Amino acid sequence: MSDRSHIWRLVLLLLALVPLLTDHVRAQSQRRNVEGTVLDTTRHPLHGVSVRLTSVVDTLIAVTDERGKFSFSGVLAREFKITFSMLGYRIFDRNYMVDANYNVLHILPVVIYPQQTLLDLVQIRRVQPFVINGDTVQYNMEAYNFSRNTLLEGALKSLPNIQVLRDGTVIAFGKRVNRVQVDGKNFFGGDVLTATRNLHAEIIKSVQVIDYYGDVAQATGIKSGESEKIINIVLHEDKKKILFGQVTGGGGTKDRYIGSAGINNFNDGQELSLVASTNNTNTSLFSYGAPSGGSRERDGSDLTGMTDPLDGLNQINSLGMSFSDQMTENIEIYGKYSFIHRKNTTNSDLYLQSGFQHYLIENLERKEVTTDQRAHNMSWDLEADFGPGSYLKISPNLSFTTAENQINSLKTIRNRRVTSEGEYGTDGLSRTPNFGTDLILVKAFPKPGRKLVVNGNIEYFRIDRSDRIGDYMVIIDSSYTQPRIDIYSLLQQSANDNNNRTGRLRTAFVEPLSRKSLLEFSYEYESTSIANTRQVWNVEEAHAIDSLGIDYHYSFQSNRYGVTFQVDQNKAIKYSLGLAAQPLMMEGYTLDRTVRTQHQHLNWVPSASLRYRISAVSELSFDYLGSNNQPSFNQMQPVRDLSNSQYIIIGNADLKAEFVNRFTTRLRTSKMSQGSFLEAQVAYSTVKDKIVSNRRTSTGTTAIETTFLNADGYYDVRSYYVFSTMLGSDLFQFNLNGNLDYLHNISFTNNLRNEANHVIYSQGAQFRYSKEDRIDLELSSNYTLNRSRSNMFTFSDIRANSWLVGLAGRSYINDNLSIGFDLSHRTNSGYSSYINSNPTLFNSYIEYTFMANKRALLRLQGFDIFNQNTGLTKEVYDTMDLSVRNNRLGRHFMLSLNIRLQRMPQG
Repeated sequence: MSDRSHIWRLVLLLLALVPLLTDHVRAQSQRRNVEGTVLDTTRHPLHGVSVRLTSVVDTLIAVTDERGKFSFSGVLAREFKITFSMLGYRIFDRNYMVDANYNVLHILPVVIYPQQTLLDLVQIRRVQPFVINGDTVQYNMEAYNFSRNTLLEGALKSLPNIQVLRDGTVIAFGKRVNRVQVDGKNFFGGDVLTATRNLHAEIIKSVQVIDYYGDVAQATGIKSGESEKIINIVLHEDKKKILFGQVTGGGGTKDRYIGSAGINNFNDGQELSLVASTNNTNTSLFSYGAPSGGSRERDGSDLTGMTDPLDGLNQINSLGMSFSDQMTENIEIYGKYSFIHRKNTTNSDLYLQSGFQHYLIENLERKEVTTDQRAHNMSWDLEADFGPGSYLKISPNLSFTTAENQINSLKTIRNRRVTSEGEYGTDGLSRTPNFGTDLILVKAFPKPGRKLVVNGNIEYFRIDRSDRIGDYMVIIDSSYTQPRIDIYSLLQQSANDNNNRTGRLRTAFVEPLSRKSLLEFSYEYESTSIANTRQVWNVEEAHAIDSLGIDYHYSFQSNRYGVTFQVDQNKAIKYSLGLAAQPLMMEGYTLDRTVRTQHQHLNWVPSASLRYRISAVSELSFDYLGSNNQPSFNQMQPVRDLSNSQYIIIGNADLKAEFVNRFTTRLRTSKMSQGSFLEAQVAYSTVKDKIVSNRRTSTGTTAIETTFLNADGYYDVRSYYVFSTMLGSDLFQFNLNGNLDYLHNISFTNNLRNEANHVIYSQGAQFRYSKEDRIDLELSSNYTLNRSRSNMFTFSDIRANSWLVGLAGRSYINDNLSIGFDLSHRTNSGYSSYINSNPTLFNSYIEYTFMANKRALLRLQGFDIFNQNTGLTKEVYDTMDLSVRNNRLGRHFMLSLNIRLQRMPQG
């Protein structure tokens, strides 16, 4: 009896184990394919490599084909080892593990190296220059040639599809880079310029250009809206403990000077950086004067490098500090503080045409603007890790800015037979305190993929401004037999107090429906509150002008309820569909309630996206998104602003929010063997209730009054492309970039509707030749067309062209001496003769490096040797055509010395 009892227990136990055994057998019996490629150190395919896959249940052998490819079919194990061997090459093996859900595993390309005894016979010609991984393009810095003194800014200029403008702005794949990180953490609060002009290229392993959709998208895995471009700098492993910095000093003709110092201590995640700078050479904040070799930052259209797009003459003093530290195992902090003192004097010549149905109003103005600004900025981040998938990040920021502004101008305005001539001047002081904080909390649940995300931010922004305004005009009306002369004169003092409070809270709950699909439920609350008061006094008559005073309050509130369904269909297709309901309310009123408006509206906001992976290196995407744009405060406040008697502004308290429908498609593809890359994007937008201007004038005056209203009919198509490739070898690089924008604008003049078709076309090309420590050469050109056609007789066809050709080069005479030059010419047409110029810019320099490891660099530079540097811009929008010529930094010569400091900490 006892034996039978034991037998039955054993039978029951075996029955209970059957499901588990079945699952185990099924998992082990699921067969999968393993594929890959083997390359040599020149990144060329290797034919005839023996590849052996081994595991507990597998022993498989393959040989690579002419393309270096191999494959195994029917692999049972999820964990296995692959060994690569070939005569004359080192044996290489690597362990792999594949997810149970995958049927095919594509391993990354494997590089095998020659035996040590054969190394002298091998010439390493090329490292894979870049890799595309989803929304990230990673540049491997070893594939590019940089001199020892090159800063990150100079290195970025050599990377395909990246441009660096004269003011330090970085443009990647046609979009501005907003932030820079180092090993995933903001460097100096993400400040682009500070990173690019402090970090040396030699400590950087790779540069990652990322399309970042925000912290919430990063946490939920659902991307929507416009992405921002950020750069993440990955340091070499042996450079994560390093102390480095540099000191620069220089002086030149016309009392030009530059001085800077900086020190950076990286200690395996702990970082402290200090920088200080002073100069009057229009060099932007925290700059070391580009000591890497005569390179100047680039204008968007001047691709050769040394044109100075900073208007006026600047004197800049700056001080900054950045830090990061791992306080505990789970808590990390990082932040920055900066102080900037900038003085600027800009002299401008302006030509403005304002179109009306049967006549033009022309304004010729000569203006001088002087500013003196001091700005303190502080921001920091605290990140706490609560376990797998759960974390908290808090990011407060604080700033305070004071600015003194002076404007003096002489203007002549013509409206048919009426001419106004006069002077205008202001003397103002403003103070701007600002405080805000952002928070994101992510809570992961035991079920994989289920999570709760809470994101919120608050901000308080205030402007206290006082202005003393003098406005004197003589108006001559020649339509009479005897010209009538009127004189307008006003000296007024104004005080403005503007308070802004904004808050936003968003919660999202993500629920996976299967291993390929998920649902997101979200709720978002947004609130904006603005209070503005203004008092105006007539200084000469010593009384308040009540009609120009204001005490107006404006609030915007919205609640958004949404659901999004996302599916990873397979490796090739990923799509999402979403719908949100957004009730919103806009309310405005004066303190005495004599003016009160209120608008309530319900918007249905759909969204959709599709990602189609054509191949391992090609992707096509489609996106649709609806969004709201609320009117600005100045567009809504219902009081006449007579700060400038010739350009009067009055808001419209009845304005409604815009609703934007945006459709976007993007293609991204590359060919690694040729080092080529192509990205192209087309976006189509329509706007319901577009906020447009209504400009009004009358006979006998040159003054224009502008108000605002809502109108339908606006749409635009915006497109761009970037293409780069190596020609023949790594020594030659060819880049093309262009954009074509078409805008169908709506505007009103004297209450009559106008429609204008505006085309902006730009095409640029660059050819680069670079041989390490021998010669660098770049030939470039850029053509820009700005054209507007409208149904107005006087504004039917406005057209301007700009053509720029440039050549820049650098030659290394020996290991320590180099010379360089930069020559460019710009030809403009379609500009008024009042402001037009066709400058030819020539710059040259000679450099000498000395001390151990070339740590010291002495440079003599001549800037704008022909003394023709001027800034010329043109802007056409609806019924206005504005051309401006500004003074810029002119000819000077400078001698500077830069000493680079570096030490590898011990231990």
